[in-house]
Amino acid sequence: MDPVSQAALGALAAHVGAGRRLGARVVAVGAGAGLLPDIDVVFSIGGDYFDALVSHRGITHSVFFAPIVGPLLGWAAWRIEGTRDGARLKRWVLALTAALFSHPLLDVMTPYGTQLLLPVSNVRFAIDAMPIIDPVYTLILLVGVILAWRRPTRRAASVAALLLSSGYIGYAWTLNEGAARTARAQLATAGVEDVEVVAFPSVLQIHLRRVVARAPDEVRAGFVSMWQPCPIEWGVAPRIESDVVAAWRDTREGRIFEWFAMDWVLHSPTPTGLAVADLRYGFTADPRVSVFTARAEVDAAGAMRVTGGRTQPGRGDLSVGSLFEQAYPSGCQAVKNASTVQQTEASPAATDA
Repeated sequence: MDPVSQAALGALAAHVGAGRRLGARVVAVGAGAGLLPDIDVVFSIGGDYFDALVSHRGITHSVFFAPIVGPLLGWAAWRIEGTRDGARLKRWVLALTAALFSHPLLDVMTPYGTQLLLPVSNVRFAIDAMPIIDPVYTLILLVGVILAWRRPTRRAASVAALLLSSGYIGYAWTLNEGAARTARAQLATAGVEDVEVVAFPSVLQIHLRRVVARAPDEVRAGFVSMWQPCPIEWGVAPRIESDVVAAWRDTREGRIFEWFAMDWVLHSPTPTGLAVADLRYGFTADPRVSVFTARAEVDAAGAMRVTGGRTQPGRGDLSVGSLFEQAYPSGCQAVKNASTVQQTEASPAATDA
């Protein structure tokens, strides 16, 4: 999730875990601890795009990180405080361990994937409930932080903010499951069978969901509003298997990218090789267009060169205005019109990305 949410959640977790005697300082220190796991972004300095995919949400996001680092941070805070009260040491340790734990537990609620079991396993875990940025969720946490700062001896507001924000995440998860069911029902009505259907959050709100339907020979992508479910306008792209795809999967970069995307990838042929898209993140109904992409270029000698990067939204992608228009439509015709604009305005260059 975004840094503001992570800091606010860490502050509230520390405040609740500390008891009533550490004062407002535990709110500030807890916010810093809530941000600390994202220090892993420095691990890929000097590396390439694929190194960054491996290192972020890695060891500092493991469930084993907080129990080890939390007591050390708690001891350091206690020493800086300058007391010799053993009870305060325990409170600092509990507070900062809770703040560190809050970070990966929130991140796992997004589709990006979090390596919770490192170094035992590098399996990525993801619950497709929340977008990376959600202002409503962040606001709930910030209100709790403000009240905790003003009245540090009272934890009721912090507990209430944690419960309310957790309920919001749970509601978002039920919306995601509902979006997948809606898509399956619409495909079944259209006679489309033998498909694997999943849904993912979009951005800035929880009601508009990206749905992906994967069949043996094709992939479909579209959007559905769980505020007012309407017929999904699907974008369709073929699935391919070829020698180039096999060679891509044998490269270091190919293995990393497919692991990062948790196998939700689409391979599309290009004049010089292959384009690969992460199906979890897209701003259009075209399955070939994604925020996370990679390209494999094959030269005349058959050697493969792989590059990767993030793709910025283009003309035909969801803008903030069209995003909320589709999330909270005035009717199904409005959704259809918005989807048509996206598909007709998408640039050829973006489609080939």
